Amino acid sequence: MASVVRRARDALRDGDRLLVADSASTDGTAAAARAEGAEVLAAPLGKGAAMATAARAAATPWVGFLDADLVTADRNIAAELRRATVAAPPDVAMVVGDFTEPPPRPVLSNTVAVYAPLVRALAPEADGAYGEHPLSGFRCVRRAIAADGLPADFAVEAYLNLSVTLSGRRHVVTGIGEYEQRFRYKPYMGREIARGVLDAAVTYGRLAADRRPEWDAWVEDVVAEIAGYRGGAEGRDAYRERLARLAARPLPPAR
Repeated sequence: MASVVRRARDALRDGDRLLVADSASTDGTAAAARAEGAEVLAAPLGKGAAMATAARAAATPWVGFLDADLVTADRNIAAELRRATVAAPPDVAMVVGDFTEPPPRPVLSNTVAVYAPLVRALAPEADGAYGEHPLSGFRCVRRAIAADGLPADFAVEAYLNLSVTLSGRRHVVTGIGEYEQRFRYKPYMGREIARGVLDAAVTYGRLAADRRPEWDAWVEDVVAEIAGYRGGAEGRDAYRERLARLAARPLPPAR
């Protein structure tokens, strides 16, 4: 946390605020953030809820979001996002930071087996449009988009991607360099990510609401496979093959 806050502080310019939304943490996050000069906001539990809390507290047209689990990065990610956002055309609604990872590269389970198949089926114009890491937590978003209506949990990035694309707004993907994270296993994150895609698909008329339970059931088989894997390198290839088979299954009708 302290490293992320320091980097963000170095990227600040006149009129910027450095906010940390603390969702009832018990690891000293609030104290560490204050020690580095951040304003700490009390936020409800959930990533999306924390993001919305920060957006509502801001007064600037843009809000930049940074994941707090950074271990190392070869660039100042906050500064890279800020530069890309300042350079973006005025009709851009979101800037997404795409990154590379040091070896051994992780299996992007939820991206390849949950997010990607659903997006290809329901919003093909968004497929591949958000870089190699479409669920990146490093992004700048117009405050009006981020302040209200966001999912409270890990559905938030998927929902933002689809809602921006399906509403006809523009986005920019920018490279932010190599990034190593402190990975924390969350076995059922895929269920929340799928909900972000499916909620947006229903909202924008790509999925009939009465078909939703069939899509939820399709997702549950993938989520069960992901939840049973613990990242062992010795079984990684076999795991990838199982994910590929699950992701390739026919999807239910959308209408």
